[in-house]
Amino acid sequence: MIHFKYIVAVAVAFLAGAFPALAQEDVWNRVKEVNFPKDHLEARWHRTYCSPMLQEPVESEGTVSIRQPDYLRWETLKPLPRVTELDGTRPKGRFRMPSEKDFRVQVLESDVYSIRLTPIRRDLKQMLSQVVLRVDKKTFELQDVTILGTDGDHTVIAFKDIKKQ
Repeated sequence: MIHFKYIVAVAVAFLAGAFPALAQEDVWNRVKEVNFPKDHLEARWHRTYCSPMLQEPVESEGTVSIRQPDYLRWETLKPLPRVTELDGTRPKGRFRMPSEKDFRVQVLESDVYSIRLTPIRRDLKQMLSQVVLRVDKKTFELQDVTILGTDGDHTVIAFKDIKKQ
């Protein structure tokens, strides 16, 4: 079962806004240019979920499709098929994509850029404590997203076969 906080975190990873500091803004602008679609993005994903309540990590895989401004389709293919769609154009299930104003953002530099998004919006704080995007320093391509839950759990989502339009 996919939790809403993971859908939000993936959406943030692909669609979050600009950074406040100039150096961070330069990094972020390049990351957006390389990774984020003007209209549509599709990718395959592999997720590893770890929880203090589980003895072993849980692995799953599937596809994601994001269309601007606020459509998200998250399909789990393995281990059990499931589809979750969020479409802001329908009154039921209205979904507002989080933006930079919903997070405190920090860029850390080592062998990769680690971009930390810490929620400041109350509803997001209840779902997750932090989202970390790891970005290749040379190509600025997104390597993976780590979502730290509020209950001690964490999820790492790696993307591949990314198609942008």
